[in-house]
Amino acid sequence: MELAKINGMSLRIHPTFLLVLVVYGVLGLVAQALLVFSLVLGHELAHLLTAKAYGFKVVGLELFPIGGAAYCDDLFEGRKLEESVMALAGPAFNVALLFGAQVLRWHGLWTGELANDFVRYNFWLAAFNLIPVLPLDGGRVLRAICAEGFGFVRTTKFLAKSGQWLGVLFALYGIILWSQGKFTEGSLTLMILGGFFWFAGSKEISAAHITFLRQLTRKKEELVKRGLMRSKWLTVHRSTPLVRIVEEFTPDRYAMVSLTNEEMGLGKILTETDVVEGMMREGIRFPVGKL
Repeated sequence: MELAKINGMSLRIHPTFLLVLVVYGVLGLVAQALLVFSLVLGHELAHLLTAKAYGFKVVGLELFPIGGAAYCDDLFEGRKLEESVMALAGPAFNVALLFGAQVLRWHGLWTGELANDFVRYNFWLAAFNLIPVLPLDGGRVLRAICAEGFGFVRTTKFLAKSGQWLGVLFALYGIILWSQGKFTEGSLTLMILGGFFWFAGSKEISAAHITFLRQLTRKKEELVKRGLMRSKWLTVHRSTPLVRIVEEFTPDRYAMVSLTNEEMGLGKILTETDVVEGMMREGIRFPVGKL
């Protein structure tokens, strides 16, 4: 649901976030609901400001129960430094608020239930988002680090599926608590988060292929602009499906693919572009040796 449009940037709230806010409201926790909304919004604005500092054009912002997502015209996924710093900016914001509030509490300048909730929510937003699965910030940092070695698409799929199974565990735990008569905001929130993780993981997997194609375009532009780029050599058997090769491609290196002949010697050499165009033309299971 689109909440507002600010300077051409759309601000959206994911339905699961609305459910969490409704749950808190029904249980008489309106102040806590507003606090959660404010902290998540601030967490995501930290991501946004970091993206703008890098020069990326942010076109949209979507809020989830445990963070959010900034959508950019420019491509930052898979860039080791940029994606890592942008991902860590959100948890860093919550950690800064946590320590600031804790200092006030230590000096007796801020006391009461709201102060306790403020520290507790900031702690959990920071800690929870650092879990190394997608779509959490920790997963984005791990993807930025591992994409070069394992391939962007393969790394995204693994981390997104890990996030989906984490969501299953959350949902099961919430159901167990509910079945034991412990129906609180915690048990229902866990079930909502479980559903969110499953659908968000599917979205990450689907978007990985589109992002990968955008990365190819960026690599071509950078190669023309800079005149050189680090390369990555892959040696493959002629029967290898094209999709297996594409999953090895990384954002910051241009791939060259050498095929083995019948005697396992060096055959022909294909470029990254040859492989991708062949996959789009012939299908993902097409053997590379028939290109």
